Amino acid sequence: MTNFSKSILASVMAGALALPFATPATANDGQAAPTLKNPPVQIEGQTLDPAIQAMLEANAAASANSETAESGGSGDPGATAEGRAAIRQLVADIWAGGTAPAPELASVSDHVVRNGNVSIPVRVYRPKAQGPLPIIVYYHGGAWYIGGIEASDLSARQMAHDAQAIIVSVEYRLAPEAPYPASWDDAETAFAWVVDHAATLGGQPDQVCVGGDSAGGNLSIAVTTRRLDKGQAPPLCQILYYPAPDNRPIDTMRATYASSRLYGEGFNLDRSFTDYILPRVFPGQNLAQPEISPLFAKPRKMPPTLIATAGFDPLRDSQRAYAAWMLQSGGYVIYREFPTLIHGFLQHTAMTPAAVRASRETAQAAGVLAREAARANAASTAAK
Repeated sequence: MTNFSKSILASVMAGALALPFATPATANDGQAAPTLKNPPVQIEGQTLDPAIQAMLEANAAASANSETAESGGSGDPGATAEGRAAIRQLVADIWAGGTAPAPELASVSDHVVRNGNVSIPVRVYRPKAQGPLPIIVYYHGGAWYIGGIEASDLSARQMAHDAQAIIVSVEYRLAPEAPYPASWDDAETAFAWVVDHAATLGGQPDQVCVGGDSAGGNLSIAVTTRRLDKGQAPPLCQILYYPAPDNRPIDTMRATYASSRLYGEGFNLDRSFTDYILPRVFPGQNLAQPEISPLFAKPRKMPPTLIATAGFDPLRDSQRAYAAWMLQSGGYVIYREFPTLIHGFLQHTAMTPAAVRASRETAQAAGVLAREAARANAASTAAK
C-alpha cells in the first residue's frame, strides 16, 4: 500500500471517528471537551482546537492501524478510474459529515456551462434576500484532484446565507484525468458564463466576485490574472480561504516557510499527499510559474481581497506572503488568521465552534466586501 493509500484510509477512518466529538446538533460553545490522548498541542504560542486535535489523533491511530494490517501490497487506488471515483466519494462523505447543516435558501438550481466538448456543471445558491445581489463564483478545494459541488454543498449553502450573496459553485475538471491547465480553463470559462448570465441569476455583471478554498483559491487568482491579461473586467473582489499561492515542491517550501516545517506532518497536508498530487496535477510543469504559484507574478493591483487562513496550516506563511505581495502592489486586503484551526476548516464546522465562527464571520465579511467594492466602483464611475 502506498503512503497516499494509507493517508486516504486514515482520513476516512478519522472522519468517522471524529464526528462524535461535535455532531451538528452539539457543535456549540457548551459542548463537552473531547478526550485527548496527548497533551494539548501548542506551537508558536498557538493552542490547537481540542476537537481538531482529537480528529488528528484519530487520523494518526487509523494510519498506524492500516500499517499494522498491511500485508505487503503496493497498489495505488488512484491508478484506476474506479479507484479515483471511490476516493472522491469517500472524501465527499467525510466533508459532508464534517460540515454542519445549513439554513434553508430561497433556491438552489443546477446548470451546465459548455465550452466546446467540455461540460462544466455549476450549482447556483440564492439566499433569502432582496436582489440584485452580489455573486461569488466559487471554486472548491481538494488539490485539483478531489472535491466537487456535492462535497462542498453544505459549506456553499452556509456561505450564501451568511454573505447574503448568490454563490455559483463550479465543478471543474480534475487531475489526473485532466491535468493543468484544465481546471484553470474551466474556472475562467465558468466565470465568463456567470458574467454573461448575471442578470438572469439575480445579480449584475459588474458585481461578480471570485472565491475558493485551497486549490480553489489558486483558481480564483488565476481567473483574475487571466482577465487582466486579456484586458477584460476583473472580478469585483476575491474571497480566498487558505489559498495555495506557492506550489513549489515540499523541500523548497520547507526551506522557505516556517509553517511548512512546523505543520507539514500531522496536520492534514502531509508530504505523502502533496508528493503524490503535484506530478499528477502538473506533469512536466515549472511549479514556480506565476499561474501555478501566483506569489511569483509581477506586481499588479488586484481586486479587493479577503484572505482567511488557519494558524496550523503549512501553507500559512505563503498566504501571509501573498497578502503582503498584494499590499505592496497597491491592493486592498483583509487578512484573517484563525490560530486554533487547520487547513480545511470550512469542512470542520460540525466538529468545533471555532470552525463555525471562522466560516460564518468570514462569509459575512465577504458579503460586506462585495457590497463595499460595488459602491466604490459605482462612485468611481459616477465621478468620471
